[in-house]
Amino acid sequence: MAFIEALEWHDGEERMHKLLQVPNYDNPTSPFLSPHASNVLIRSPLIALGTLDSEGRPWTTLWGGEEGFSRAIAQSIIGVKTTVDRIHDPVLRELLGDKADGEVIQVQGQGKMVGGLGINLETRRRVKLYGRMVAGALAATEEGIGEVQLVVKIEQSLGKCGSNSDCKNFD
Repeated sequence: MAFIEALEWHDGEERMHKLLQVPNYDNPTSPFLSPHASNVLIRSPLIALGTLDSEGRPWTTLWGGEEGFSRAIAQSIIGVKTTVDRIHDPVLRELLGDKADGEVIQVQGQGKMVGGLGINLETRRRVKLYGRMVAGALAATEEGIGEVQLVVKIEQSLGKCGSNSDCKNFD
């Protein structure tokens, strides 16, 4: 069994803990895509994604598909492949621009920040993700619609369950 050192709490989280008088405990966030987080992600038919634009403003979107449309494709690397609104999706525009010709965009250096929340409404399980875009492509399929493929290197994950009894075998 491998052990990892707990990540430090963000300064804002520490201040909130003090204000709310939350007992001191280790940060449950993993510094990689944990097996539990990967399991929840592949079973999630929805994923909320967010990123920042060039002025530092946050944007978010909701993508969906059949279970498995977002999944781990390598250690701490996820892939998402789904149909999107290629005209009005602000996250898509920030990550891939306006090209819809299927050209693969590979990031040189540090990619754009991507935050995510994989959601399974039936089981109430969800997984929080944070990482950086590695590559992506957008292909036009019909007027205003496209198929996106996005690859993200996960730097932090946190699996959440519907209830404490759901988590006893995972956390």
